[in-house]
Amino acid sequence: DKLIALVRQHNLESIVFYRLKDAEHLPEDIYAYLRAHYISNISRNLRFWNEFLKIHTAFLENNLSILPLKGIDTLARFYPYFDLRSMCDIDILIKEEQFPQVEKILFSLGCQKNLYGLRQDYWRKQQCHIAFYKDKIVVEAHWGLDFKRGKRVILPHLWERVIRVDSGKHKISIFSPEDAVFSFALHWRHFGNVLCLKQVSDVSRIIKNSPGLDWDYVLKEGRLAKAEAAMYFILMQANLFCETEIPEDVLNALKIPSLQKTLIKKFLLKYTFQIKPSLKRLYLKAHFLLYDNILEPIFYLINIPYEQFCKFHNLKPYTLKSNLVYILRFLYIPISLCLKRN
Repeated sequence: DKLIALVRQHNLESIVFYRLKDAEHLPEDIYAYLRAHYISNISRNLRFWNEFLKIHTAFLENNLSILPLKGIDTLARFYPYFDLRSMCDIDILIKEEQFPQVEKILFSLGCQKNLYGLRQDYWRKQQCHIAFYKDKIVVEAHWGLDFKRGKRVILPHLWERVIRVDSGKHKISIFSPEDAVFSFALHWRHFGNVLCLKQVSDVSRIIKNSPGLDWDYVLKEGRLAKAEAAMYFILMQANLFCETEIPEDVLNALKIPSLQKTLIKKFLLKYTFQIKPSLKRLYLKAHFLLYDNILEPIFYLINIPYEQFCKFHNLKPYTLKSNLVYILRFLYIPISLCLKRN
């Protein structure tokens, strides 16, 4: 029961089935559950992949830039292996100035915009993606790897560094391995489940399959993007849980305080295998470990966008109650945390 709870928590059913399918003494019900998930995962991934190829082809025909993100990146990078990586949507990276054309192309392919009840202005100004859906498939079009933070440009040479891979009959442009690792590290700073080993496994595979990985580039861009803490966090996860060899001088060269590095490691060891943790509470704790400067997460919490506040606290946006709670958020947050604790 504990094994299955953890497997579900980390979205690792397919990997665990692949590793244990020939194991002796595996209970029949556990085998059946993992096998069913493994088979359905292959079917779902093939459906997502075929839909991505339609989008990819349409973009290229209209001279639009596109890079696969996260799960789709993994399928393209390690093609033709569709069985181990579970996915719930299609993530793509686009150029922000091309968003109007991207929107038209997705509409022409039968996609509809999904704003989740929030205003488009919020998604365009406060977030870095907008979701579309088609036949129960969600397509998230990202124009950035992180929220906009002043004039700071994240990975300014990303598009110049893309590499081309053969994925069946298609040539797909994907992130350089260094930028791919960055994309996962930055994702942690605005995603709730910072302990999910599914994506740590992705990072590990990328590093292990990139013997010439340019660590100097990683360190330089981490410093410029002020993302050294986020990079240390995910590299430490890969090192601790996937036996990924990270050069010691790289970990030492990430310029965050020694105390912060110690706290990150303790946080990972304490909570990664805790069954059914409070993800919101853990995200708040991790929030202060994932930034290079303690003032940045504090400033964000003080000035959290209205819609983001409502989503986090399960409030219906644009109502009188939510408007009032947002105004009084400095009282509401500590009170709600105390009530949940009791």
